[in-house]
Amino acid sequence: MEVAIKTNNYEVVPHNLRFSEIRIENTNRCGYRCFFCPREEMTRQQGVMTLEDLVLILDQVGDHEGLVDLHGFGEPLLDRLLLDRVKLIISRWPKAGPRFYSTLGVKVQPDYFQQLVDAGLRHVEVSFYGFDEASYSLAHGSNRYDLARENLTRLCAAQRNSQGKLNVVVRAFPKHDTVKQPGASAKRIEVFQDWLDQLGVTIFRERDLHNYGNGRDYNTPGSDIPCSVVWGYRRRVLQITWDLFVIPCCFDFNAEVRLGNLRTQSVEEIFFGPEYATFIQHHIENRLEAYPVCAKCDRCYRP
Repeated sequence: MEVAIKTNNYEVVPHNLRFSEIRIENTNRCGYRCFFCPREEMTRQQGVMTLEDLVLILDQVGDHEGLVDLHGFGEPLLDRLLLDRVKLIISRWPKAGPRFYSTLGVKVQPDYFQQLVDAGLRHVEVSFYGFDEASYSLAHGSNRYDLARENLTRLCAAQRNSQGKLNVVVRAFPKHDTVKQPGASAKRIEVFQDWLDQLGVTIFRERDLHNYGNGRDYNTPGSDIPCSVVWGYRRRVLQITWDLFVIPCCFDFNAEVRLGNLRTQSVEEIFFGPEYATFIQHHIENRLEAYPVCAKCDRCYRP
């Protein structure tokens, strides 16, 4: 549904079924236990998407020239079919921009990142919240600091060899009034930034720490303004779990709000169906009791 905003009223019109981003969860498995991430709350089945299911998604969506995320609530490098997925996506959507978010805490072959770039990978965002083994383990619940550093070095080498085709972003720890990065100090951050500069990482992206829907209580839930899933950015994102459920948002880590499943329904049937219509109507009216993941969310107000 597209929504034209008129003061406090929302005029609902049919969804145009055009998406700026297709977010495909290749797996929801992860070996990390980052303290700010509610993995302990995830009760849905864990698995890895088959290539056949990826083909089904490509067939269902049709043409696409925007971003294609190959990650969800998991670590994409645990997917041993990741390289094949990038190749398949580029073969079907040559103007698309494949990307993923990663901790890089998975052992891969030395030339693996170069293979991904050669296959068509265009963007990687890295969560690297540590300055040594101790601070890294406190943040990520994992002692893979050295492995992550090694992989980041190799990833940045692939970026240098890509002739501008690959962009690597290392994310700064999210901003928050009281929740801070373990072991952080101005000097340590400066030294870390110097290392990234040497690697050729030109963007050190920062964002606000969020609640992961109802997974954490870091921030006060949203206001009377409906989430942009009704009227803006999140309406233009198609979010698909590894087992082909369409959900409204990446913050729905447990896939509680299932709008439909591409194995049995088309994209059109889902976005013109009763589950989606009810979901949007409840958001417009700010009646979120039936959607706990939305009721406790910070919400997204991006146009």
